[in-house]
Amino acid sequence: MDKNRKDIVEHNADFCVVGGGISGICAAIAAARLGVKVVIMQDRPVFGGNASSEIRMWICGAHGDNNRETGLVEEFTLENFYINPMRNYSI
Repeated sequence: MDKNRKDIVEHNADFCVVGGGISGICAAIAAARLGVKVVIMQDRPVFGGNASSEIRMWICGAHGDNNRETGLVEEFTLENFYINPMRNYSI
């Protein structure tokens, strides 16, 4: 048996996202919410790209008077504040 042999696995989808960083995650969620069948190809053990626990460059977003993030990034932020009120970045 060859240890380097990879089995071929086929998937059917309408939209393929390559990369599970914040842009890829937002693209996949937005498409899925529209009823599109989505797959994400990710080569790292965790999602998040630079914002993941591997790199730890959290998303700071827009700052200043009358500036704020909206859309999915705002949803992620509000969810994080709800489940993580102490803003512990290791969670």
